[in-house]
Amino acid sequence: METVKDLTTNGLGVDPDAEALVYERPSINSLVPGLFCTGRLSAARVLLRMPSPDLWNGKLMIGATPAVRNEYSLDLLLSDIVIQRGYAYAACDKGTPQLTLRDPSRSMEEWTDIYAQLTDWAASHVESYYGSKAQYIYISGVSNGGYITRRMMELYPHRYHGGVEWEGVLWHTRQRHLLTTLPVMVQSYPIYRNWRGDYSTAERASAFENLIEMGLHPDSEPFWDVYYRVYWLVSLWLYGRNLDPDWKPFAAEWSKDWLENPQFLADYPWLERLPFFNERIKRIENNGQITKPLLSVAGNYDCLIPFRDHAEAYAKLVESAGASTYHRLYEIDRGNHVDGLLRSHRGKQQPVLPYYEAALMHMERWVEKGFSPPQSGKYEKIEDFAGDIALFSKSSSDSSD
Repeated sequence: METVKDLTTNGLGVDPDAEALVYERPSINSLVPGLFCTGRLSAARVLLRMPSPDLWNGKLMIGATPAVRNEYSLDLLLSDIVIQRGYAYAACDKGTPQLTLRDPSRSMEEWTDIYAQLTDWAASHVESYYGSKAQYIYISGVSNGGYITRRMMELYPHRYHGGVEWEGVLWHTRQRHLLTTLPVMVQSYPIYRNWRGDYSTAERASAFENLIEMGLHPDSEPFWDVYYRVYWLVSLWLYGRNLDPDWKPFAAEWSKDWLENPQFLADYPWLERLPFFNERIKRIENNGQITKPLLSVAGNYDCLIPFRDHAEAYAKLVESAGASTYHRLYEIDRGNHVDGLLRSHRGKQQPVLPYYEAALMHMERWVEKGFSPPQSGKYEKIEDFAGDIALFSKSSSDSSD
């Protein structure tokens, strides 16, 4: 434990994992002195930031980290924002940072146990430091951190008062997911772009239709190349290797050569392999059975986990479970998977971070004051969604084609 002059990234610095997720950093308007703790819980690296007692608002935010990123990855998306609002903040690396999941003996099933431990550990330290328990405990995360947020709300509602998730990955045996969509994407994209140079117009048109059938928004086409190179292939290999380790090509070590010729992975016979990887997915799948408020924010330009098959499909799970009264889904027009992708080519996209921050504040008002949050639906302008909420995140930068 260490007493520091500033718990924000102005005082503690910015980790590359955090920088990669934002288009613009949120504003930091003041120093937030307090106690900074790091350590380990089981296999996970953890951190806890606690503002000085005179600044604490009586609340604890648990940050659910995305993908295989580290415990600092939400510092700009979440920590800087909630720390300035007086929250204590805790996060971890899920125990599976970087390429840990290439070991099939490790599992995403570990994540919920680790987050239960993290929540209890952070709540205990909060009580010890401040002399009283946190009045409210929330959980929030992005991508597979969004999945964790949903899953923790389903499994451990007694630990949390509410949750907010951004672009949550849906894992479910009866829904499309990464292992059933990515093979089609990596097979079809090089044909659509005619990389080999001998595909006919009809073949390219058919490949384009395959990509649209996977849930991709047609207007997101200018960004498919970066998704192919940054997300599609490596995600298929990593999650395929973990969830279907008996398919031999997944056992190969990652090769950048696949970016030029993806056939090695594109030949994955996912329909034949359904019985095998579904056995593993059953143990981690969402069920939609929430009993506390949960707000979902998702961009409809997301080309890794398309809106239809992850955000919308989860809302339908919640509805099937009879829990819709606790859930809202906000479709952010022209929103991407992570805002960091906008820095290289923003085009007509808009940052999702301001909507996510506003959703955090709508959650607070819903849980603590009984104010109903905005209705589910598509939102095109942050002003229409945030209302009177003052935001630290920025949404006014000019776009450029």
